Amino acid sequence: MRLCTALPAWCILAAAGFAAQTTAIQRAEALFRECEALSRTNRKTEALAKAEEAAAELDRAATAKEKISRGAMEGLRLAARLAREDFLDHAKSLHFCERMTACADSDYWRVPARLETALTYRAMGDFAKAREQYDAIAAADERYRAAMLLPRAEMVRFDMGDRQRGTELLEEALRNEAVNGRERYTALTRCAEGAVAEGRRDEALRWYAMAENLPNRKPEERTAFLPRVWYEMGRLEEGLGHTAAAKDFYRRAMDLHGGDMRWRARARDALEAIEYFE
Repeated sequence: MRLCTALPAWCILAAAGFAAQTTAIQRAEALFRECEALSRTNRKTEALAKAEEAAAELDRAATAKEKISRGAMEGLRLAARLAREDFLDHAKSLHFCERMTACADSDYWRVPARLETALTYRAMGDFAKAREQYDAIAAADERYRAAMLLPRAEMVRFDMGDRQRGTELLEEALRNEAVNGRERYTALTRCAEGAVAEGRRDEALRWYAMAENLPNRKPEERTAFLPRVWYEMGRLEEGLGHTAAAKDFYRRAMDLHGGDMRWRARARDALEAIEYFE
């Protein structure tokens, strides 16, 4: 006996009714989730197309006066980065940044929108317009001023090539407890790695050493990050022929409870390798 596989009419109508009930914001969020999933699998062109579909849904949401959601704002930020970093399409990136700014109903979202806009202007080499975005953040609300300290310092040092002034601004931002702790540690690592790449090992050691004394309202962030710092300092000292100092850093990394286990394990292996040949 042949079974009928067709869906009942009531089922089809129910599905259509459900689709009609979804809001434009919900459809935009779903499209942005697809965009993110596609970008992670390196299907960048399809991902950008989904982002553009999502932006069209946001137009419908604006017409219907629907309240913007966190998912939609994060989706616009993802789209701006995708266009800028994967396609070098600065005009499209600015378009998504402008949409993000237009949708923002408070500084909570206006600040990230300005930060993304500044990053796009930096990628274009238009540092004056990038600085305007950072200055606007600083002038708008003291609570959000810290958000622009690191990116502004990185622009001066790395994009504009003003090493002296950029280093001063970076050190100021790194020591500012109001700046996000994880972002400070990431920036510090970037500076140290850049110094290593250019053969300035002593400078790299100085950058890494800063991590030991950075103020942080979340001690667990510092504890998690230090094993990597000490492991990298051990490698640098070992490369300079300072075996005793290298062993000390490896031991400190290995013995720090609560630290990232990946770097603690690497430190243990490095220490064992030295001791094997002694």
